[in-house]
Amino acid sequence: MELDLTFPAGLDVAWEASSAAQALPVCARSWLLDTGSLTDRIESLTDKFSLALVGEGNAPLHDAELSCLSAVAAPDGDGKYIVREVLLMNGGTPWVFARSVIPVVLMETEFNQLGSQPLGKRLFNDDRFVRGAFELCKVDNSSFAGDTGITLLGRRSCFHYRLHALLVAELFLPASPVYQTER
Repeated sequence: MELDLTFPAGLDVAWEASSAAQALPVCARSWLLDTGSLTDRIESLTDKFSLALVGEGNAPLHDAELSCLSAVAAPDGDGKYIVREVLLMNGGTPWVFARSVIPVVLMETEFNQLGSQPLGKRLFNDDRFVRGAFELCKVDNSSFAGDTGITLLGRRSCFHYRLHALLVAELFLPASPVYQTER
């Protein structure tokens, strides 16, 4: 599947409590509510894992992102964030679109020179970062998938570090194993 995303692609959707996952198939729930590293899970299924950087830099935040960040942490310094959007891929096939909203101070310190390295590799190898609760979304006829006729599923959670919070949202694309009945 070929995706032509322009930064910032965004993920301006309605989010709901993780309890909504109870109505989903078991396979989807296992992916959406997995508290481990998504990168590690994908890498365990393929020897062709790659990350494509869609873009990284200043970009407007969605109201839902601002609301989520302000609910879990004090305003971050001057309120400046960097948006990072990537595709997690199996070979050339995108499985996940991820959008992270990261305080500038963390991009200049903890995540300095992240480049094409997955953010998850740093988050899950550093126990100073604590993941908050999941929220879920459903996206119909997304620009990410064209007219596939399937509803895309996504999740997001905040990670806390000292007084900072960063937001990681992941949208599972049609080729993702999330939509398989067994995996």
